[in-house]
Amino acid sequence: MKREVQKSLSFLAFAALILFVVSALLSSFDAKMGFFIWVGNGMLLFVVLCLAYFYVKGLSNVWKVIYLIIVVLSILSYLKGIGVF
Repeated sequence: MKREVQKSLSFLAFAALILFVVSALLSSFDAKMGFFIWVGNGMLLFVVLCLAYFYVKGLSNVWKVIYLIIVVLSILSYLKGIGVF
């Protein structure tokens, strides 16, 4: 993985963590923080899917297909709130 990609993913993970913690703290005071939690979870999902891609990239085609299925299910679950995972 290139250094620029690693830095970008690290920044996104840190930003998602900050969003998640701030919204969790503020929601404990009955603030409506659903949008910020949704954005933070989306950023975390993106980082995890990117890192998983870099891992699966070197594996066989079977694992790449499994990865694509997991990506589709994860994104659908995130966008629609299906609760697949």
